[in-house]
Amino acid sequence: MSNLLKIRVIKMALTSFLTAFRSGQGLKGQLLRGGVGSVAIKIGSTLLNVGLAIVLARALGAEGFGVYSFVFALITIMAIPAQMGLPNLVVRETAKAQAGENWGLMKGLWRWSSLMALGMSAVLMAIGALAAWIFAANLPEGGIAVFYWGLVLVPLVALGNLRGAALRGLRHVVQGQLPEFILRPAFLIGLVLAAHFGLSARALTASDAMMLHAVASLMAFMIGAWLLLRARPVELKAAQNPEVHTRLWLASAVPLAMIAGMNQLITNTDVVMLGFFKAHADVGYYKIAVQGAVLVALVLSAANLVVMPHIARLYAQGDLKRLQRVATTSARSTAMFSLPAFLVIVVFGREIIGILFGNEFEPGYTALVILACGQLINALASSVGPLLSMSGHERHLSQVLFAMVGLNMALNYALIPMFGITGAALATATTIATKNLILWGVVRRHLGIDASALGLSVGRPRISTPVRSNLEQQESNEK
Repeated sequence: MSNLLKIRVIKMALTSFLTAFRSGQGLKGQLLRGGVGSVAIKIGSTLLNVGLAIVLARALGAEGFGVYSFVFALITIMAIPAQMGLPNLVVRETAKAQAGENWGLMKGLWRWSSLMALGMSAVLMAIGALAAWIFAANLPEGGIAVFYWGLVLVPLVALGNLRGAALRGLRHVVQGQLPEFILRPAFLIGLVLAAHFGLSARALTASDAMMLHAVASLMAFMIGAWLLLRARPVELKAAQNPEVHTRLWLASAVPLAMIAGMNQLITNTDVVMLGFFKAHADVGYYKIAVQGAVLVALVLSAANLVVMPHIARLYAQGDLKRLQRVATTSARSTAMFSLPAFLVIVVFGREIIGILFGNEFEPGYTALVILACGQLINALASSVGPLLSMSGHERHLSQVLFAMVGLNMALNYALIPMFGITGAALATATTIATKNLILWGVVRRHLGIDASALGLSVGRPRISTPVRSNLEQQESNEK
């Protein structure tokens, strides 16, 4: 092929890409816009949360930020049953109902999931309020007010995630993520800044910050509800007989809830246990370390959003050679960002903490480096989770996550009393590293894929019969 012809082919491909991306028409345009938009939202959300941590740390100080972080982690764990895996179920069933033009089923699903989330939220709020009243003496000064405002977040976040899930199910992928992941932290940053500079008589408290979080969540929820109202199919309004399949939907939601819940437990257990064993200023130092370490695996989170549909398609086709190339490319791209980010944190982490959060938070530097090590292993293991979940091996994934929840709790319980925030960081980093190493081995065994940047050949996988038939057919054609 001549150079001139190559240039024309590249130009045509770029033109096709840009046309599809701008128009958003057809499957290609929707996938491009949804994929690029999801990556942008994931990166933007992570950066906004780091910015929020900076604003809260500066406004509240180490003690106040620690109280806020401890209560928010506790509320996050309490809120796990309120969602019950419903957002993922709503995405899947909404898409199926739209494809089959079953508007009664869609209407029934949305109503049923909202009522379930509201009911569970009411129960959790009542239990939480009673527990806070009974154990008020164990909470820090002003902590009960922080906790009560935190309870308001439970239904708002649960219903907000359902609204987003319904939008994603209708193929409005970016709009479905915008309120919760971008608008809520952005609103909270604005509200905290306004309150911090507007309260001249007194300093901003953790209770004020949690109240503002509830206000920001309400604002984001209202915008999400408006977006869904605009996007809902016209036929949905005319549907007279909503279909409800409670038993079937609950059976589908429970496994999804378990995976999501175990991930939340692994993420928040260290903060909660640190708050019970140590001073709340230590929680503030540690939370800053957590936010900084997440940046090491930032590209991995974005890359997973892009590769997940490709993993599902290539595995279903039995095209394991191309699946290996996708995994290797994703791992190497992630490593190119994660390694430099890790080195920057190790070398300049203390100075970065002082500049962004204040010298008061410099005791969190050691925890930051330890957590960054765990996140580096997480990044280098690449897309092990999506490789299992998108290939139908959710059972293996959930088994590993269940074991890691137990390991994380045991390590935090053993190490935090002796080593404080360093112990919490060691427990979490060890859990993250162990989880990813085990999942890397599971992927090698069951998929025959090396998820690392090395892209090693690992032999024939244990795969399902339909996929194996496709693979054998490909091998026969090659011969």
